[in-house]
Amino acid sequence: MNKEIIYVRIDEDIKKELDMLALEEQRSLNNLVVFILTKYLENAKKNKQTKKSE
Repeated sequence: MNKEIIYVRIDEDIKKELDMLALEEQRSLNNLVVFILTKYLENAKKNKQTKKSE
């Protein structure tokens, strides 16, 4: 799979919290952000499917 580069501007406080969480989970910041985004997309897909079946 090809990897794309994106640039994101976030508040300093959010970055600090993400850095701390990544450190606690022994992940890189990049890996944590990819993990968070992947989980978000999975949940969004599940919610979309649930709404279609209602």
